[in-house]
Amino acid sequence: MNTVTIRSIQIHPTDTITTLNLASDSIGTDICGAIGCSMFDVVGLQDDIDLFVDDVGLINGSTLNLPATVLAHRLGRPTVVFGTAIAVSVTRDGETVGLTDTQYAQIQQALAQKPDAGTVDALVESLSPFPTVVSMLRNI
Repeated sequence: MNTVTIRSIQIHPTDTITTLNLASDSIGTDICGAIGCSMFDVVGLQDDIDLFVDDVGLINGSTLNLPATVLAHRLGRPTVVFGTAIAVSVTRDGETVGLTDTQYAQIQQALAQKPDAGTVDALVESLSPFPTVVSMLRNI
């Protein structure tokens, strides 16, 4: 088994952890283990960034992942994320690779900054089934 390190950002609902060691012949299995799911979905974001998420996070009762949800909205994909997410880069051929310095900095910045008014409006619409979260966003 050949293990490679793929530069990534693992985003939990409350914090982030960087760098995962993934075996090149079992990346999908390793990602499922890191997310804590049996099936994942890939959310394609701008600038060749992919976000791996639990495919049934809402159904299985996973916690709303507001940081990953904000990131997805800020990077062009208004979707709601539940449970742990992992951000990686993707080649034009669809191969999962490590984040570049630019992508890494872009994600860190998006996670650290307060969302702009347009992003908050999109979040409010996406999160409308969660009135407590919407109330919190309106007070940002």
